[in-house]
Amino acid sequence: MSSKKNTPSHVILLAHILIIMSCLLSNSYSDPRISQAGLYCGKQKAPPNSNYIPSFIQEMENLSQIVSNHNWGTHFVNISGSVPIYGLAQCFKDLSHTDCLLCYAASRTKLPRCLPSISARIYLDGCFLRYDNYSFYFEETDPLRDSVTCTSSSERLEVQREKSIVKVIDVVAGDAVDGGGGFAKKEVEGVYALAQCWNTLGIQGCRDCLKNAVKKVRGCLPNKEGRALNAGCYLRYSTHNFFNEGVKDGGNESLSKGAVIAAVLATSAIILLALSATFAVWKLYRSNTLVESVDSSLGDDFPEAEASRVFRIGLLCTQASASLRPSMDQVVQMLRNSDLDVPTPNQPPFLNTAMVDSDSSIRSYSTNRFRCSHSYSESTCSRNSDEPLKSEEPTVQT
Repeated sequence: MSSKKNTPSHVILLAHILIIMSCLLSNSYSDPRISQAGLYCGKQKAPPNSNYIPSFIQEMENLSQIVSNHNWGTHFVNISGSVPIYGLAQCFKDLSHTDCLLCYAASRTKLPRCLPSISARIYLDGCFLRYDNYSFYFEETDPLRDSVTCTSSSERLEVQREKSIVKVIDVVAGDAVDGGGGFAKKEVEGVYALAQCWNTLGIQGCRDCLKNAVKKVRGCLPNKEGRALNAGCYLRYSTHNFFNEGVKDGGNESLSKGAVIAAVLATSAIILLALSATFAVWKLYRSNTLVESVDSSLGDDFPEAEASRVFRIGLLCTQASASLRPSMDQVVQMLRNSDLDVPTPNQPPFLNTAMVDSDSSIRSYSTNRFRCSHSYSESTCSRNSDEPLKSEEPTVQT
């Protein structure tokens, strides 16, 4: 069995196994808090044949690299003939590095539902991801798109616990600004709260954002849970403990199979949804040469028929329409039962968009360092420019 020189088969194999795993991912392996709290898709669409999808793929891949190193990051990419894309990803600071990557991977899986919208944002309970066509990094609030979510009013709190909630959300909002680096979590008399500002905000921006968020979640009382989802911050209270008490990586040496899968997913977040690899596999599928995607060193450990079947299942998980993608149960059945027919996959969505020409210029910026008079973790910030600072070695592709 041979591999094409221009097709890194081991990367393709890993990418598609991970894509299938994304259908199976369960938060039982870890606690990355991947429940969706809010999703907003902009109304404005990218112009047809504008190379927007390849630009989006480039942006998400670059942002993945930054998040894998810092647990948050910003990135800007501009491809000639396409709409510029500014991206921001932020993990909440009570997540471990592994949980951060899992949460980011989940947000990256869900956010492309908004394409071809040129702006979108998603709030998971452990992280935030947004892209837009302008520099939004210093936005504290957005009256048109900010939201608040409250649990059902069927169960109401007693007056004393309401007072405890008012107290705890005031405490975390203050602690996040005063020495918390934009983050705080707290328990007061059996109620819990967490506040997180994006690292691009300054101290005053964080204070203003959380002040607005506190006012919103107070409106949820006497309900047992409330969330404020602002452009620059997130605030949540609940009567059950939802946050992590300590950030830990490593731990139990005798890892379960599920933990191993979670670790692979986390360390390979940049490969997850690597659509360029999907493109290569799709071309091989169309030419009836899928077996060339398998590393020849695997030999008989990965029979050709089984390899082709796994790749076809992987392609099913990358189809443009969510209604066409198999459910978790269907994927499990197809993987376990070789007698079940695997449907014919439709081509991945980005193949309908013209790919970047060889002479297209790409300007790419990434930074976790903004100029400002204060510092949240490694980041500082500046309002002197609408664009992030240019990295030492900006990405240029020809």
